[in-house]
Amino acid sequence: MATNLFSFSGLSLRDVARRTWAEILEDDVFGRAAQLAYYFFLALFPFLIFVIASLSVFGFADRGRVLLFQFVAGALPPSAFELIDRTFSEIIHSSGPLKMSFGIVASLWSASMGMNAVMDTLNAAYKVKENRSLFKQYAVATGLTLGIALLLVISVVIVLAGDKIAHALSPGNILAITWKVAQWPLALALILLAFAITFYFAPDLPNRQWHWVTPGAIAGVILWLVVSIGLRIYLHFLGTYSVGYGSLGAVIVLLLWFYLSGIAVLSGAVINGVIENRAASAGVAQQRNTSPSKAA
Repeated sequence: MATNLFSFSGLSLRDVARRTWAEILEDDVFGRAAQLAYYFFLALFPFLIFVIASLSVFGFADRGRVLLFQFVAGALPPSAFELIDRTFSEIIHSSGPLKMSFGIVASLWSASMGMNAVMDTLNAAYKVKENRSLFKQYAVATGLTLGIALLLVISVVIVLAGDKIAHALSPGNILAITWKVAQWPLALALILLAFAITFYFAPDLPNRQWHWVTPGAIAGVILWLVVSIGLRIYLHFLGTYSVGYGSLGAVIVLLLWFYLSGIAVLSGAVINGVIENRAASAGVAQQRNTSPSKAA
């Protein structure tokens, strides 16, 4: 029977927060988030090319780029977004098919290394050792990377196809109105599904339990929104990064955003680990307490 994670396994919200902070320090979440920032920075531009190339299959290449970059612009500080927009345009105009193909392979490798860091953190959070072979580890990391990329592409396609589907259902039709309202929650559901898949397959757990939505996934999304908005506000009012880093300031801001985003996602994983470890401990204790009576 699957554990109800939203019961916090009998822990109070304060206890969950306290244990989560202790686990974050013990599992070196801040150091692991730095690994994620490095690998995801390497994978960023080839990954954007891969997503837009995938959207072109559905006929959404131009509009897909606009929507994707609007989303990125809303999440990133302005200077970091300008760096991405400018660099992406330079890559598109100067790279041939061979270079872009190599870049996509490099993106997959780099993103898979980032996913390996996520797997290590989840193993630490769940207090389990990695017993999978090296080949299986890389296979899982690559599969998760491709799966999450696919979910992202589907999410963007759902949003992009929303108007076309609504128009096909005829404007004003109740089904068309329902679809236009439901497309955004559906896209969010796919993001939560990406969290669920990662939390299920990434750690090397002996007894896996599937959860569609978890406290860690919700907390991860909320924390990511908080750090993204907070960084934008800080840079708007107090940002002086260009004084110390000059022309590299935008790169530093982008790396900082990746770093804070990594902390948010990994912290969500730690929250789930705290709750599930508590549930496992309670189950063992209950089994020990009931075993003498059964023997009698």
